[in-house]
Amino acid sequence: MSLVKMSWIEKYRPDSLDNIIGQDHIIDQIKNYIKDRNLPNLLLYGPPGT
Repeated sequence: MSLVKMSWIEKYRPDSLDNIIGQDHIIDQIKNYIKDRNLPNLLLYGPPGT
């Protein structure tokens, strides 16, 4: 998909946990789940842009 046709959300959304700014304690917990191969069911929500 070309950058011209890509929506703003798709263009700028983080593509890895390292690209998420803020909420370091939450990101660290998710990384621990992944490292331990014990990923529980998660529901992440919030207004667009958060």
